[in-house]
Amino acid sequence: MKKLVYYFRAGLALLWLAVATIATSIWMLFHPNERVNADRHWLDWWMKGIPRIIPVKFVVEGKEYIDAVRPAVYVSNHQHLFDPIMIAQVYPPRTLVVAKQELKKIPLAGYIFDKAGNLFIDRSDREAAIAMLNDFAKRMREEGLNLWVLVEGHRNKGQKGLLPFKKGAFYTAIQLQVPIVPVVFGPSYEQLNVQGGDLRGGTVYIRVLEPIPTEGLTTQDVETLLQTTYERMLAAYQELEAKTYETMSASSPGEQYSGSIPA
Repeated sequence: MKKLVYYFRAGLALLWLAVATIATSIWMLFHPNERVNADRHWLDWWMKGIPRIIPVKFVVEGKEYIDAVRPAVYVSNHQHLFDPIMIAQVYPPRTLVVAKQELKKIPLAGYIFDKAGNLFIDRSDREAAIAMLNDFAKRMREEGLNLWVLVEGHRNKGQKGLLPFKKGAFYTAIQLQVPIVPVVFGPSYEQLNVQGGDLRGGTVYIRVLEPIPTEGLTTQDVETLLQTTYERMLAAYQELEAKTYETMSASSPGEQYSGSIPA
């Protein structure tokens, strides 16, 4: 029965993803000068449908830090293909995303993502990736844009803690002297993991941390800034992890979950 429910929800969710993508492509045709907000429009469509298909509830902490400063570099962890529905809860307007180059090949969605102005990076060429971010930095300042980076670079398939962070986002923030805004998604592998065969729903915790200033920092400080951000995000993740599995255990006594609650 659980497998049947999973396949039903997964099928509806993927169908809704197609609807959201088509709706956004139509919107872009009629709003060519507002394409910078196409991501926000696409995510709004996710929010209209996915929580009705999967019984998921989002609890967002630190809402006061969303779009409190502009421009800014937002960095978040990366769990699975349904991360966009979590990003949608806190995604500021006029924000663009750094994505892996392979996403550009996805029919229609890749085209829309490209035309919206998002950045596609070749993760095998670190120097080219940093150069692209540096070029984009000028546009951020001139147009008041934010940048969103899934800072681990890959999905955390181990489902534990956080993966090591990539440096590009921190170089960009220091170059522009704009703050880093950390966004931490608590574990949602049981609630929203379409790849893992589990769409049971439940409560997902999200925490936006206080912006970390970069004024006065130089490229020599990249490693320190990265480490500071990592430590704060990891601490927040562990707190959200404990809260998540306590909530899940209370709602389903005796059921086992894959998370490890820190001591």
